[in-house]
Order: sequence, then structure tokens, then C-alpha cells
Amino acid sequence: MDVIWKQGRMRNLLQSFFMLAKVRVGFFDLEGNEILAFPQERADYCKIIRAGPAGDDACRRCDRDAIRKAGRHSGPYIYQCHACLTEALAPISSEKERIAYLMIGQVRQSENQDERRWDEIRREVAGICPDTDGLKSAYSKLTVIKIDEIRACADILQALANYVWLDNYIRVQSEPLSARVKAYIADNVSGDLSLAALARHFGVGKTTLCGAVKQDYRLTVNQLIRGVRVEQAEQLLQSGKQSIAQIAEAVGIDDYNYFSKIFREETGIAPSVFRRLCEKESHYTE
Repeated sequence: MDVIWKQGRMRNLLQSFFMLAKVRVGFFDLEGNEILAFPQERADYCKIIRAGPAGDDACRRCDRDAIRKAGRHSGPYIYQCHACLTEALAPISSEKERIAYLMIGQVRQSENQDERRWDEIRREVAGICPDTDGLKSAYSKLTVIKIDEIRACADILQALANYVWLDNYIRVQSEPLSARVKAYIADNVSGDLSLAALARHFGVGKTTLCGAVKQDYRLTVNQLIRGVRVEQAEQLLQSGKQSIAQIAEAVGIDDYNYFSKIFREETGIAPSVFRRLCEKESHYTE
């Protein structure tokens, strides 16, 4: 299942929710990847936790685990993350299946503000975050919310999650993501084809995009881009109207030597040899 995200409309909805609730809110796919959030920046507390690889990995595992557990609930799911913050998930579902989630989080409960609670948190995160002094200062700046307010936010979040599907903020695409990525590359071969730009265009996480291409084409995204460029270069070389340098630029490669190198790696021959072979073939068929 591939999901099309209408990010302009999504961003406006998230911003409106944040203005009222003062709680960070975002869309997540079924693999726990953040698609879009407002505010875009995470709280300083979470930035410190995720600054090192151990902390970042723990946060990603926590998001995936929360989504797995939320799958057992028909409505919103409130939980405490591994770093002791309170968060909630609301499922976005079509008539047939669960599609994505809305998430609120990065807040602390008003019931958990004493020094003894901080000592518990410090012990909990000590193994993944050595900067506990900076973390304590960041923790004190987090939005504080009562548990009944969290429940109210979660109920409103679920209503928004239902509305998102009904009002077509997102939709399910029958054509595989990998095929759409390849078609987009072919249509924009000289444009920005960085992984970040592709993920942003399709409204998916980088991991999701790479996984789809790998599963269907057995290639990395960079290998797919290179292959498409060489395919288009072959077509242009067959026409015989442009110089090889012009063709290289037309398929998004400014460096002539680099273009020759990847063309040879993909086809086994240099572009000049390929052109001559095409000219000979054309001569014999006339």
C-alpha cells in the first residue's frame, strides 16, 4: 500500500491544532517514520536524547513499538515513551485498512514534576544520554499538561484523524511507490533527485522510499537514477543530433568524464562507441 500525502493541507491542519493545544503534532506512517510535524523542530529535550546514535535508535524503536501497540486499539492510544514523556496516537483508517497515524507528544504530565521523578528519568536515560545536566534543563522547559487534558487532546486528535481521511488529506495509491519514483526520475532527470527531495515530493520517509525501490527493482535509489539517466542517454545518442557533452548535461550529469564512466559501467562500452554502433545499424537497415 502506497499513501499520497497532501502536505500543504496537512501542514495547515497541524499548525491550527498546535495553536490551540500548544502540543507538537505530526503525521506518521505505519513504520513509525515522521512524515510531517508542527512545529518542525523537536523539543530541546528530544534533540538532546537523539543527539547520539543510541538515543536516536531508542526513539525510533519506541515510535515503532507504540504504533504496533496502537494497532490493537480502535481509538486513540496514550502512552509514555522510553524517555518518560507522554504521547498519544490516533489511527487514520480507510474503509478497509489502517493507513497512518496522527501523533501528539513531547510533553510532561503535571503530576510528574518533583525532584524524585527527575531522578527516575535520569536513571532511565543514562545509558543513551550522557548529558543529563543539559537534559534536566531541557526537561524543565517542556510543555506541562494534566492527564485529563491529554485525554481531551487525544479525543480531538482522533476526530481529526477521521476527518483527514474523509476530506481526502491523504489517499491510497494503487500504483506502486517504486514505479512512481522511477517515472518521476525519468520526467525530472536533470532536476534535484537527492533522496531528501524525492522523499519530500512523495511525502514518505527516506527509509520507506529506499525500501520500496529496493524491494521492486533490487536497486538503491542512486542506482535507479543512474540507470534511468543512461537509458535516456542511449535514446539521445541514437538520434545523433546532440554532442555527447550536451547529452550528458541533458540527463543531469555536468561532468563529461563522469558521464562516460557511468555509461561504460552500465552498458560495457563508451558512449562514443555506442553512437558509432547505432550509426552502423541504422546504415545497414536503410
